[in-house]
Amino acid sequence: MMENLGIMCGVILGLFGSVFSVVQFFSQRQQAVRDREQAAKDREQAAEQAAKEAARQELRDRLNFLMQVIIDKDIPRESRRPFFDEYIAKGGNGTVIKFWLEDK
Repeated sequence: MMENLGIMCGVILGLFGSVFSVVQFFSQRQQAVRDREQAAKDREQAAEQAAKEAARQELRDRLNFLMQVIIDKDIPRESRRPFFDEYIAKGGNGTVIKFWLEDK
């Protein structure tokens, strides 16, 4: 009687362990899929951020170049006019505009 009870308990625990193992396997596999999807989204967002930062840096570099041309008095004022117009169109402001307006 005790032996039968022990055998039945062992079989039941073994079955529960097997079921738990299978459930855990599928759960881990789903988590791995979610982790891969999240990693792909993170990489995509990082690439977008890098592209935006590169565009901002390119704009800053271009504005800096335009500013240097506008301020260069060795170049005739009329030759600098297209650079000034581009500087304004790209959102440039500040002392460069003041310099341009005061420079006659």
